[in-house]
Amino acid sequence: MKRLYGAVVLLVLIGVTTTVRAADCRVNGGVWVHVGAGGTLNLQVPVTVRLDSDRTRIVLEGARLECRFTPGQPFPSFVDFWRTSIQAGTPWTPGPKFASEGTGLRINAAYLNTPVPYEIHLAAMPNNGVGVPINATPFILIRNNPTNPIDVRIGDTLGVLRLRQTNNYNTTSTVLVLTYTAANNFGISPSTCTINNNNPIEINFGNVHQRAIGTDPLTSTIVSNRRLTYSCPDGGINTPITITYKGISSAFDSRLLMMTNPDVGTALVRAGSAVQVNGSFLTRISNSVGGDDVTFSLVRRNGSLPTPGAISGSGVLVMGVP
Repeated sequence: MKRLYGAVVLLVLIGVTTTVRAADCRVNGGVWVHVGAGGTLNLQVPVTVRLDSDRTRIVLEGARLECRFTPGQPFPSFVDFWRTSIQAGTPWTPGPKFASEGTGLRINAAYLNTPVPYEIHLAAMPNNGVGVPINATPFILIRNNPTNPIDVRIGDTLGVLRLRQTNNYNTTSTVLVLTYTAANNFGISPSTCTINNNNPIEINFGNVHQRAIGTDPLTSTIVSNRRLTYSCPDGGINTPITITYKGISSAFDSRLLMMTNPDVGTALVRAGSAVQVNGSFLTRISNSVGGDDVTFSLVRRNGSLPTPGAISGSGVLVMGVP
């Protein structure tokens, strides 16, 4: 009788172990997706790109990743574990827009710069079928030296997170690959270096007669001279830089910034040449400072007599590297 009882218990164990599944995961409250033992679960999630409140990082947030022990399983002592792992691959790979920047992952409130270490524990999933958050937020570091602006567009691939699931009951494991895409447009210069200490440069030409406005950026007499100063917070930076004249060009001359009067535009002149709108000029920072004298000139369309009245326009000067 004892032998018969032992055989029945053994048969029951064999019958239920085949039903144990690897894990289920979802993002942003979507449907649970199952990944079997030894498999790879590929998910994608749109996230918001924004500057963090301390202004030292750009964060990619809004991915609410949850995983759970597949519901309905026996053995309440079984637990799944999620961690970074060499078996899953590089924990965080930034997308093309961030390839030249310092990046990392914020895991459970700890900031880990790239390369993110392996075997960092993120979460444990007890055998109760309840979803457990996996807290991993990618970030991009703001730099103290000049760098080119980042321009993120909706739908851009921002990077890939890779995690591995193991457990306390057998040697099987699964892999999660989560691709982050941009849910918003976002532009920033990821550098703390500044032009004129980030203060606005207001160009007020005052009251001028339409006929006094010249038709060439280099000969117009309606001008405003300005000094541009460049600085970086860390000392000892010596590098060439570019200054880009960003904005919308006028319809009649690509060297001119569009104004509210379509027959008028504003030019940026440096070293005797007009900088094309969305073009740049090359200059330099030495020991973390630099500067240039430039002229803004008001220009009218050749053959036109602009309508009298107030006019305005706006552009941006952006520091970058060649």
